[in-house]
Amino acid sequence: MEGRTMVQERSYGAEVGSGKKRRSGRPSGMDVQEVEWQFDADDPEVVEEWLEEYGSGSGFSVAPGSTRKLTDTYLDTEDWRLYRAGYALRVRRKGSNKTSELTMKSLASVGNGDEGKVRRREISERVRNGDEGFPDLSEARGPVGERLRALAGSREVRPLFEIRTRRRTFSLRLEAQEDSVEGRTDGDGASGEIVQDASGNVRRSGDGPHVAEIALDDTTIRLDNGEEPARLSRVEVEVEEEASAEVSGFVEEMRRSLELEPTTISKYEAGLYAAGLSPDGDPDLGPDDIDASMSAGEVAFAILRRQFAAMLTHEPGTRLGEDPEELHDMRVATRRMRAALKLFSGALPEQAGFYRNELKWVAGALGEVRDLDVQIEHLEELSSEQEEDREAFGEVVGALEKRRAEARERMLEALDSDRYDRFVSSFAGMLHRGPEEEEHEEGVANKPIVVVAPDLVSRRYKKWRKTGKNLSEESPAEEYHEFRKEGKRLRYALEFLKDVYGEKPTMGLVKPLKELQDGLGRHQDLIVAAELLENVAADARRLPPRTAFAMGALSERHLQEATGLRASLPRSKPYRALVKGKKWEGFEKAMEKRRRSVEKARAKKASKKK
Repeated sequence: MEGRTMVQERSYGAEVGSGKKRRSGRPSGMDVQEVEWQFDADDPEVVEEWLEEYGSGSGFSVAPGSTRKLTDTYLDTEDWRLYRAGYALRVRRKGSNKTSELTMKSLASVGNGDEGKVRRREISERVRNGDEGFPDLSEARGPVGERLRALAGSREVRPLFEIRTRRRTFSLRLEAQEDSVEGRTDGDGASGEIVQDASGNVRRSGDGPHVAEIALDDTTIRLDNGEEPARLSRVEVEVEEEASAEVSGFVEEMRRSLELEPTTISKYEAGLYAAGLSPDGDPDLGPDDIDASMSAGEVAFAILRRQFAAMLTHEPGTRLGEDPEELHDMRVATRRMRAALKLFSGALPEQAGFYRNELKWVAGALGEVRDLDVQIEHLEELSSEQEEDREAFGEVVGALEKRRAEARERMLEALDSDRYDRFVSSFAGMLHRGPEEEEHEEGVANKPIVVVAPDLVSRRYKKWRKTGKNLSEESPAEEYHEFRKEGKRLRYALEFLKDVYGEKPTMGLVKPLKELQDGLGRHQDLIVAAELLENVAADARRLPPRTAFAMGALSERHLQEATGLRASLPRSKPYRALVKGKKWEGFEKAMEKRRRSVEKARAKKASKKK
């Protein structure tokens, strides 16, 4: 396959992610790493002439290829879901073909390599055209169709603009090499005139293997507003990754000879600019800056805006499901919003309480997949460490991956639901409106954050300390889990207020809290893993004896490790440092100092007005 490094190639069956099954099929698609150089060609005729006249002697030869006409239509949803996921969606039609090529290409910045070299992921599949010559995207069941359904959900995919290209291609080949005298041929049986280059190497002038495709593109971006089409000309060299180093010499020679400049924007970006489109699917939520001079209501809304924006940012990656950290970060954002809604409930509108339940529902839809991601990753690590149980662990991972696929389908159903759309729209509207003006200035929302925050954080700290003060190795796992949840709420509260009290005093508490949370998180993961293994064993009636034994042994090992963590945690340094309260006392002093400073400044400002 020319100009690409294989990343993945597999077959796909029924639709994933929509909750609706289509008739099965096994279309194949390609998932590759595209490697190419891209340059602007101010005078395409000069470039074409140089390529046609390129001689031998540099180790390469250039052979004319074909001339094709390409029609590319770029698409996205109204809220730019593919763009936000880092991809451009393209439908490419070639002449009167009955099929089109459907491609998702990563939006890497053109020119991020040296001298015009770029690398981008390219996922593609063939789709049959409909009666009007354009494919029905709902019939795409390969790697692009799977990702498109996961990202777009129930949203319609609309055309953005059309690009038409006349492409003249050339084949860059290594010249066939000869070791000795006239009459010998290379391993492929090639023959030709025997020549001696400037270095004295004897070789045959016939063509060697193809190593890159050179494309000279004359492109027109068609617009629907009646304006003149935008035009651009480019020369692109697409190469196999393993041949990249040797081809770079030819590319540099071409660049210098023709004084070519690397492209600064991709064709997709040029199309967006020409069409006057600005991808921005995130709603305008309002300001999210935080400082000590703000009111409690202003700080509460700024915190919620930050976390809601984070949730929306990680939603496309969560839908794709290729990086487990995207789902993890989206889930954490929902947790932080729930914590902020509870912490600042007195400074928020009455309707804010409703959103806590909605966020709990969203977090639940994400949590099932996240728990399985954690367990699958852990089992794969164990499998690589223990050769004798690798096959048994593989059986367990297979069972968990099946559960994960089912959980992802349920998650995508939730994200595609009207309920989720209503939540996003309504919550965004509340955040955009901001704090409501209260009738009386003594309302919590209008009070300075430095006056309100000490009481809010103190309540969180006292509840956390009470929950964990009497923990011992005999305490049940449920009590440790509750202690972990209270610690998480306290840590979130402190992190929310970092811009109010400064990083140093805040992190003095956050750092040991996080160390403690890491151990408690590991403890909870082990408990969940043991329960999950028991459930999988109960559901899978025909597990091989070796697999069933490995699952039982692993479950027991998890429980033993969890017991060890419960025994060591009350003696750990971060636990003792936090429960003794000295770090908390230091933070209390920082809060009081900030309160006096702000109140002094407010009093001075008020006196000047008089």
